[in-house]
Amino acid sequence: MGTLHNIDDAYAWSISRIAEAFGLDRRTVSARIKDAHVEPAGVRKGHPTYRLQDIGTALFGESAQALQPSMMDPALMLPKDRKDWYQSERERLKLETELKELVPADAVARGYADLVKAVVNPLDSLIDELESKVGLSGDALDRVQVIIDGLREEMYLNAIRGGADLDADDSEDE
Repeated sequence: MGTLHNIDDAYAWSISRIAEAFGLDRRTVSARIKDAHVEPAGVRKGHPTYRLQDIGTALFGESAQALQPSMMDPALMLPKDRKDWYQSERERLKLETELKELVPADAVARGYADLVKAVVNPLDSLIDELESKVGLSGDALDRVQVIIDGLREEMYLNAIRGGADLDADDSEDE
């Protein structure tokens, strides 16, 4: 027959078991427990065990959330902390710009303008090319012109919408 243990032992887990249960790395669990100054509830097989009620706030409480940048909300910060956060964000943006990881909006707009020119200019002369070198009939040239005008109109509409439709298409895929 099995050994009868104290019911409190069921809620005292080792670091490995805690890490496995919550999907965290053992080093993360150890660091958070150490930072929160949680004392072991006991020892099992030579390893310290911790009561779940003691480690809950150490793993997922305010101090753990402060370590996760995605959990920060500047609106909830104290004024000094908010000022420091925004200042650090400005510095991050400057660094990303210097490292060419962030491109200014005007440079992106110039790039798109160059791309459009590279496509539109050949389209302007395509009808003349097809007439003089290929010898297409007037009806065929009219049809090609309609298609080219449609493409140009679509490119124009996409440019003035600023990619709003692209964002909507991306959200539909998810």
